[in-house]
Amino acid sequence: MKKFLLVAFPLMLILFISGSIGQEMFKIGVVDTQKVLENYEKYIEADKLLDAAEARLKEKLDAMGKEIETLQERKEKTELFVEEAQTAELEEDIRKKQLEAQQELNRGREVLLQKQKELFEPIFKEIEKLIIETGKAEKYDLILNKQAVLFVNEKYDITDKLIKAINKNAKKDDAAKQDEADTKEDNTEKPPEQNDGNK
Repeated sequence: MKKFLLVAFPLMLILFISGSIGQEMFKIGVVDTQKVLENYEKYIEADKLLDAAEARLKEKLDAMGKEIETLQERKEKTELFVEEAQTAELEEDIRKKQLEAQQELNRGREVLLQKQKELFEPIFKEIEKLIIETGKAEKYDLILNKQAVLFVNEKYDITDKLIKAINKNAKKDDAAKQDEADTKEDNTEKPPEQNDGNK
């Protein structure tokens, strides 16, 4: 889904800053937000879903393209032996098919972009939230976006730590959702209590 990929984190230099930045000694962290994104399980799953949808759109457009090619070939063969007026109907069919293909392409792109936004925006917010929470919990004074920094000592890089944390959190969320779903299912399967009529 790379051709439709929205920019997750525009080149923002500062991702987190605390109120203690004025002190002489402060703690700095650097994050490669693109690497966090590309290694986040939710993003990987969402990207596969969009890739599959894009492939289906391409397959449909390819089929429409072959129909247009067939009509064009028929017209080329026919126009050698008949008057121009007799090929007008084929020309009109070709124009209609071309218009339909263009409309399908435009609709497909719009749907893909809308779905991409629906899937990716919550993921971007999760990563941003994790960076801020990490900054506060581990008392960082400044967390920078690695993509906007020309050079940084690797000892300040907390990217891998965040990748582990965000995937761990996602697994916990999935487990909690599954437990909730199982509880609802158990409650649904319980038969209603029967009155014995002896009250």
